[in-house]
Formats: sequence, structure tokens, C-alpha cells
Amino acid sequence: MGKSVHRIRAFEMRKISHPVFSDIDKYWLTVAAKDFPAGISTSANARDPVGLNRRVYKDVRSSLDGITATPGSFDLMNKGITILARAVKLIDKAEGLLDIVIDDDDGGIVDGAHTAKIIEEANEDGSIPDEQFVEVYIRTGVNDELISDIARGLNTGIQVAPQSIYNIAGVFDWLKEEINGQSYTDRISWRESDDEDYDVRDLIAVLEVFNIFDFPNDVNVGKHPISAYEKWSVPLKKFADDFEENKDALKNSKYYRLRHLLKDGLALYDQIRHDFREMHNEDGGRAGKMNIIEQASAHRGSFDFPFASLPENEYRLTKGATFPILAAFRAYVEENPKTGDARWRGGFDRILKVWEDVGLNLVEETFQLTREGVRNPDAIGKNRKHWANLYMRLQVRLLQERLQEQQEKAPARRRK
Repeated sequence: MGKSVHRIRAFEMRKISHPVFSDIDKYWLTVAAKDFPAGISTSANARDPVGLNRRVYKDVRSSLDGITATPGSFDLMNKGITILARAVKLIDKAEGLLDIVIDDDDGGIVDGAHTAKIIEEANEDGSIPDEQFVEVYIRTGVNDELISDIARGLNTGIQVAPQSIYNIAGVFDWLKEEINGQSYTDRISWRESDDEDYDVRDLIAVLEVFNIFDFPNDVNVGKHPISAYEKWSVPLKKFADDFEENKDALKNSKYYRLRHLLKDGLALYDQIRHDFREMHNEDGGRAGKMNIIEQASAHRGSFDFPFASLPENEYRLTKGATFPILAAFRAYVEENPKTGDARWRGGFDRILKVWEDVGLNLVEETFQLTREGVRNPDAIGKNRKHWANLYMRLQVRLLQERLQEQQEKAPARRRK
């Protein structure tokens, strides 16, 4: 029977004896993610650590890298890693060094194998912030009869994601029709088990940021659709509830009335992510030192921008920094008085021209926020003042355009 030894450094450790099984000891460790050892057996795990391309695991990796969550919060968001070991040996108490002795055939990671694999891959890329920790639970003295029960019990916690249920119920059918035939149609996940780069929540989030029915445009507006980034479950549930209420008269659905903005909104999302770094650098900045810019890993090579069909790039703006900029363009959405549907003021070509003209201002205001200490992209994506400031910039731009239009029309009226 094979055996392996893995050294681990714990920031903090506690040990307790089991109240019923006297041979079992339980260890609780807080470990820096960058110090978690690779290669621990997963023989005891009910799930092999495969399918890391599934959206749920991409979200875990993104939070681990500090892109979609505040660095230092990973251990608060993740349920951790449980290991069945033969023994735990204290090597250096002052340094928190321990050796974990593993039975490679029957022991090892019994729960959290995907988390361990994600940490391993992130460590290979060198992308984990020093502030990220993971909880590690070690059990020693567990007999063979209990191993399968523990594995089964620890791995029954994954629930069916709401979007999978909604997909079966037909809630997303009109969304599928809306993007049917696009080059990215097959790159959208509609169920949790799909492993595409984007999923239905991305589509709904884009609709939500332009949702003038729940967030009407006004120079004194007090609410912005921050949940489109901050908490995907909110717009997802709103979308499903809205569908259920209006499925027999879809034309009354708020989100269905936003449908004409979807493809353009996705394209604008890509355009912002693609252009941000170059805009900043052309203005004399140094985007390479900005936490809100993602750099593609050596394994990935480059990012693509399927919604706007833009050239691949080694860099892109993080989602958290993108959403407040994207949402600012809600100022240019209006209701068509004839159909009740939402539309762009002046058409989408005008929107792209606005981005070309004032994008640098939005870029620099985002950069200024990082200089003021809000450097984490997740914090930027949740910063209510930032959402309001960017929106107001485009509201002012729109008012200036309207004033100019009125001034240009005035001489023509006088000539008549």
C-alpha cells in the first residue's frame, strides 16, 4: 500500500479528539493558498477533480485570483479541503510546519479535490495573492468502514443550480432565439453542467445594466443596477419571476422588451474590456501595474472577444471594473413610444461613437479610483459612488448633445 508525505505550513492549527471514536483526531488548519502542497492523493474523493472548465469552477478560480472577490476572503467563501491521513507530525511549531502522512490508495483528499486542483493550477501560474487562505481539515485514525460513508456524506452538498431548473422550464427559450445564429451561440452555458466560457447569467446581467424599466433614467437617479455584477442571483431570479408573470403575454415582460439591446450590449462589453488598457496607455498611463487588468496565463495565451469579434489580446479589463462603465450607457437607452421596447438613442453606432469620444474619461475615472485605494476589481464593481459618477458623466454628455441639437434646429426654424 503506497504512502506519501506532504509538508504544509499552517498560519494557525487546532486539534481536537473525536467525542465518539477515540482513535480519530480532527485537525483544523488555516493555510496560505500559495503554501498548499500539490499532488495529494484524491483516492478517497467521490468526485475526480476534472471538468475545471465548468463555470462554477471558473468562478472559484476567479475569486482565488482576487479578480471577482476581495483578496483575503477566499477562506470565507470556500468550504475548504478535507483530508484523510495516517498521521500528522509537527515539524516546527514556531514556523507552523507539519508533515501529513497519506495512504495514497485509500486516503488523501476526501472533499475539496476541485479546490485543491484549482489552487495547484493557480500556483503554477503564480496568480494567487499572498492574502488568500484556505481552510484545511485533516482526519486521522479513520477506519476503512467509515471512509466511504464520509466521502458520500461530504459530497452530497452540491445542489442543482437555479439556472439549470429554469432552463428545463423554458425560461430562457426566447434568449436562445435572440442570439441564435451568432458566432458565440455555442459558447453560452444554459445549465450548471455546461462548461462554456459564458453562461446565461452573463446575458441577463447585460440586460439588467440597461434595465430602464426598473432603473429609470434621470439626472437625479438614486438607484443603479449594481446587482448585475454584485449578486447574479438577484437579476436571475427577477428574470425568472418576470417570465413566469408574463409567459402568456411575453411582450409585457420587462426583459423581453430589453431584447433589442442584448447583442449590442454584449458587443459593447467586449469593446470596453478590449480597449481599456490601450486607452489608458495612450494617455500616458501604465496599465501593466493595474490590478484591474487581467493578463492571460501562459496556458491560455490570449483572451478572445467573441461578442464584438475583436482581435485576440493578451490583456483585458476585469469584469468588476467593466460593469460600472458598461452600465453608464443606460443613459443612452430609451423606450420606443410605439412598441414599448427599449432602444438606443440614435442607434448603436452612436453608442460606439460615444465610447470612442468619452471612453478615455471613463477609463481615467476608473483609474483614479484605484489611485484612491480601491484597487481590487471586485470592490470597484460594487462601488456605488463609482457607478453613479460614471452614469452621471454620460447623462451630462447626453444633455450637452440635446442642447446642441436644439441650438442647431433654432436657426432653421427662424428661417422658415
